[in-house]
Amino acid sequence: MVYTPPTLARDMVDFFQPEGVCLDPCMGTGAFFDLLPPGSDWCEIERGRDFYAWTKPADWIVSNPPYSHLLSWIRYSFKIARDIVYLIPSYRVFPSSKFLDEVFVWGGIVHIRRYGSGSSWGFGFGHEVAAVHYRKGYEGATSWSRYQQGRLSKPSQPEK
Repeated sequence: MVYTPPTLARDMVDFFQPEGVCLDPCMGTGAFFDLLPPGSDWCEIERGRDFYAWTKPADWIVSNPPYSHLLSWIRYSFKIARDIVYLIPSYRVFPSSKFLDEVFVWGGIVHIRRYGSGSSWGFGFGHEVAAVHYRKGYEGATSWSRYQQGRLSKPSQPEK
């Protein structure tokens, strides 16, 4: 398990500003859940709430998903939410042509926010990590930004 540092979770929530019915499907220690709007819900397999058994729709999903079955996790997320923001290693954003075809049938990638190497955030790997915002029915361009410590930089703000 890779728990998200609170500073990183705070930046993601502040940057993407999820609203409506929100879900953290792998709550862990609550780094994201604690920042989501009132009325948000959560899953956590360790606490008996399996995301793959979740069926209630959500407007937003925001979390740090398990990387060991990331693609199936994202595919299932497409069934639950309109907007999805996941913290993932950047190289996993474009894992295969088949997966990207699925993404673009469902919607598209609105924004990718880069956070630097995982090891700089205390993760056990050096790959770049990014918050990826997927949206159902999205057909626009993908914008990019980079986290700068202490600043909520929005050089290319995602569309609402």
